Amino acid sequence: MKHFALKIAYNGARFSGFAPQRTDGIASVSECLGQALARLGIDSPIIGAGRTDKGVHALGMVVRICLVDEQAAHWDSARLYSLLSPKLSADIFLRAVWEVDSSFHPRFSATARRYMYIFTPHTPLPFHASFVSKELIGDTTLLRECLRLCIGEHDFALFCKSGSNPKSTIRTIDSAHLLIRHYPAQPSVYAKPYYIVRLSGNAFLRSQVRLLLGAALAVSRGVISLADFSSQLQAKSRSYSIPVSAQGLYLDKVWYPQLSAFN
Repeated sequence: MKHFALKIAYNGARFSGFAPQRTDGIASVSECLGQALARLGIDSPIIGAGRTDKGVHALGMVVRICLVDEQAAHWDSARLYSLLSPKLSADIFLRAVWEVDSSFHPRFSATARRYMYIFTPHTPLPFHASFVSKELIGDTTLLRECLRLCIGEHDFALFCKSGSNPKSTIRTIDSAHLLIRHYPAQPSVYAKPYYIVRLSGNAFLRSQVRLLLGAALAVSRGVISLADFSSQLQAKSRSYSIPVSAQGLYLDKVWYPQLSAFN
């Protein structure tokens, strides 16, 4: 048996999410990836580093596939990369393939994950619309203070989608940054600000990033206070529960000790 790790990027606007969704008629990323593998004669469960919801993109999702003995003899990482790439949907891009040992698990072997969120308070250009969210922002100093408060170990029970029922809602965020860029980049009256938030941590709950940013932006606009945000971060009381929209969110990167040369 051989095990391979695949690093993929995808346009989440075209899919129901990473994992199959029973009530949505749109195919999932894992289903489309499985269909491409099947065209190569590979029948394998697809295990991902996490679940992205409908509309959420990925730049560095890592998945694992397993090839049984009769299949394994015909494949190595270079051959799999060259033959699988052209079989994929135009909305899925194969970035890399590595052979890994049986102990590798995309979710449980990960030591850190980074999400990126891109938004603007203006109507995005049409060719940005699926990849940039329109979100109102107020005081960037308050937004940065909310991000600073998020760093460290917290109980994110009040920043978690209901019904997900994780074993624990305690997570650690290692870094949280806000960047501001303008498009077009050249100074002009037409240049509009684009805001980029990057959050890195050991793991994230379902919808945690979107709910955190929704509340942080609410603080920046004066809808709730910084004290309200802090209380929710301490799992004491919920003051805001409207997530930011999905299309600006990206699973940016996942780190693994086994793949340290490629991180």
